[in-house]
Amino acid sequence: DHRDLHLSLRRQRQMCIRDRNKDYSITDDQKHALKEDGIVKLPGLIDSSLLKELNKCFDWSISNHGPIASFSKINNSDEDISFVDNGNPDAKQMYDNLIARSGFGSVIAELWNSKYVGYFAEEIFWKKGKTGPTVWHQDTAYQPWRGEHWCNLWIPLVGMDSEQSIQIVKESHKGIQYDGTLFDPYNPTQPLWGENGNFPRLPNISSDLKKNPNSWDIVSFEVESGDAVVLHPHCLHRGGGTSDTLPERKNIVFRFFGDKGYYSDHLPKTKSMFELKPIPSAKGGYLEDGDLFRPTDMITVFESGKI
Repeated sequence: DHRDLHLSLRRQRQMCIRDRNKDYSITDDQKHALKEDGIVKLPGLIDSSLLKELNKCFDWSISNHGPIASFSKINNSDEDISFVDNGNPDAKQMYDNLIARSGFGSVIAELWNSKYVGYFAEEIFWKKGKTGPTVWHQDTAYQPWRGEHWCNLWIPLVGMDSEQSIQIVKESHKGIQYDGTLFDPYNPTQPLWGENGNFPRLPNISSDLKKNPNSWDIVSFEVESGDAVVLHPHCLHRGGGTSDTLPERKNIVFRFFGDKGYYSDHLPKTKSMFELKPIPSAKGGYLEDGDLFRPTDMITVFESGKI
């Protein structure tokens, strides 16, 4: 049952934290970068055995996508494709078990100085052939999250340069909540919520940067497989595209929350493709605005004094 699974995951977590990342230390500069800039690179975080497992999970997710997966053929070409999947229920146990063995929780806890870290879900990104970058957006336009202790652990499965990897607007995690986007590359700022919400429309960052490369302060990194990047999901961010220099782009994102991760009631209560359902609270009832984000089905991956 759920209790047995939770206990099993805790035992795996206890074992893996002793084995994995034991020599990986987080610096004060890395903590500062995540807190102030909204992003930090963790070079060589992932060892070869975990990287092999991540690739197997990625391949499984591509072949066994979930109910909200998006698969696009660019210009109707079988060679140019873009795939995204998010929180596949059939993949939940596979990724819960992987996260429990990974030691990621202790790394995130150290980055935040948090006594608690919970795991939210996975997201899978696959691009192949010639594809454009993802539209600029904030994840908090789609999810009820607020607070300092939310993060995306972005893991490249292939090497990428700074244009091809994840990019953010520096310090935007501290700023405005913009409306979401419908991810139309021909209309990248088309509002998700529109008049149903009370959010300013997204700026056209890509257009601004073409006119003036210094119009926005962009942070990104060259990465190789084995590296990881941690960013706050409220950052304005986008992922790069593919081309002759990167014919296939593969990465996984895992999301975590901590001591200062809260449920937020900022999103409209209206039916749409991103309609949100009430989230049962571990304390009973449902999460309400300002509550610590502690849902009933959370997977604890770090808890001070219990590892």
